[in-house]
Amino acid sequence: MLNLLLNNPLARFIKTVVGPAAIMAAGMIGAGAVSTRLLAGTWFGFDLLWVALYVIPMVIFTLDSASRIGILSGGRGMLDMIKTEIFPALAWIIFIPQFLLNIVVNISQMSVMTEAVYGVFGIDLPPGGAVTPLKIFIVLVLISIVVYAVVIGSYKRLQKVMTGLLMLILFCFIVVAVKGLMQWSTWTGILGGLVPNIPADIPVRGSDEMRSGFTQLMSIAGQALPAAVFLSYGYFTSNAEYTENDLKKDFRKSVLNFGVIWGLFSVMVVVAGVTALHNVYTGADGGLHYSQISTVPEAGKVIAPALPGFIDFIATPIFSLGLLVAAFTTMVAVALMMVYFCLDVIGKDWKLREGNKAFQWTLAFWIIIPGLLSPFWHLDALIQAILAMAGNLVMAPLAVLIIMYFINKEKYMGKHTASAGRNAVLGITFMFSIYVVIRGIFNFWNQYMN
Repeated sequence: MLNLLLNNPLARFIKTVVGPAAIMAAGMIGAGAVSTRLLAGTWFGFDLLWVALYVIPMVIFTLDSASRIGILSGGRGMLDMIKTEIFPALAWIIFIPQFLLNIVVNISQMSVMTEAVYGVFGIDLPPGGAVTPLKIFIVLVLISIVVYAVVIGSYKRLQKVMTGLLMLILFCFIVVAVKGLMQWSTWTGILGGLVPNIPADIPVRGSDEMRSGFTQLMSIAGQALPAAVFLSYGYFTSNAEYTENDLKKDFRKSVLNFGVIWGLFSVMVVVAGVTALHNVYTGADGGLHYSQISTVPEAGKVIAPALPGFIDFIATPIFSLGLLVAAFTTMVAVALMMVYFCLDVIGKDWKLREGNKAFQWTLAFWIIIPGLLSPFWHLDALIQAILAMAGNLVMAPLAVLIIMYFINKEKYMGKHTASAGRNAVLGITFMFSIYVVIRGIFNFWNQYMN
């Protein structure tokens, strides 16, 4: 019986997936990914699907390159390598903005988790984002659960938990999107969405607000190509004690996690947003218009069309629970990334292992402090996540250049220095990210400074 449980196809598949790539993929398939892709589909239809798909090879090769650097550098951290091999101040130039930005990222994740709890229990959100005793209580309970789950557990146990959560999130959105994929118009929309296009801004019905097509593009790209993820991934594979013999296996896991699973997830969420929200909530008879959707309970309506009519009232609780899990995975991944950065930049032991109290205390900090700050940021949680993901992109070009520098350094890579094809993909990733950043700066200047 035990042999059957351990050797069935599902168990073998999970064993194939589990590892550092699963932790990072589970973190990337989080509230930021859900909000950027779901609201892209909700507001702009299939017009931004191409971004979600075209960044996939960029993610695979950039993260695999970062992984190789971590594995072949003899257990050194990326910030330490930057200090000694490039320029000491550059490590701090990278670290300080990432420290501040990822506080904001984890504030947004806790905000999503809090809104999700309201959605699970069918409780109305406080008007205007007011800080109420109930909200504070929910935040404190969530902080306690997350701290207990990640600080006390082991690295290998955490890998298994994150892999299981990854599968659960993917399954939920596949179920939601199936009904939409059964319609011929959905497939023609998907084909049209593969053509690069920046949709025009749309007004929010009943207000002076606008939904910016380019900001949403930046958010999707920022969620997929964040500097912190690129520069931290080598810590994960090094912490997992991968060696040169694991390079091919690690690449296969990267393709499976970031290509197949994450790519499938991206399509499913956009399809769900288009077919269940954009095509349904047209504001007819004074009802909710798709441009007005921005909170977790509103977005929870995405699941309703996939359910039989007599139980569609549970759509928001189901979606809210899924989003709660998604925000949890991202919060944990971000916390782990920043612990590596914080300890490495000051020359401390950054390995997650038993007895490393500095790691545990710093990990607790990256959950508790953003959690306590989250009730006081008065924006819809999904909008917070989108802004955080857009901000994530700003330092991506620099991160890609650093990875290109080290992946071509024979001192570390030996016979595994980057091939022409790998360098080409990394170069495209740099050019795409720098284009989006520069255009985003010009858009911001024209909108707010003129």
